[in-house]
Amino acid sequence: MELSNGEIMVMEVLWEGECLDENGEIQALELSKVLKEKYDLGKTSCYTFFGRLLEKGAISRRYPKYTIKPIVTREEALQKQRKEAIDKLFQGSLISFCRTFLKNKKISEEEIQEIKNLIKDFEKEKK
Repeated sequence: MELSNGEIMVMEVLWEGECLDENGEIQALELSKVLKEKYDLGKTSCYTFFGRLLEKGAISRRYPKYTIKPIVTREEALQKQRKEAIDKLFQGSLISFCRTFLKNKKISEEEIQEIKNLIKDFEKEKK
């Protein structure tokens, strides 16, 4: 699921969940007020993002009062974007991806061990 920066801002507020009621929902008007306060987004822009997110299946809407509920998690929404970025920018190579990000960064022994543990976990899953 490819999300624009504005759509991600909306989803981040929903994923944080602080504005949601006990059913995990919020009225669109209230959400637009939260987005205005947090990101200075206008009401029209908010409703444009809501419409796009509905089309993409990231949120659901029910009437009356245009009540919105997130229906995908952060992980689900961003998983495809990560894959597309790796495919597009690194020709699908996870090694190229890792080299690029580790090339100019000094990593600690603890981080190196954590990477080794990740690799061991992947090896176990393949068996």
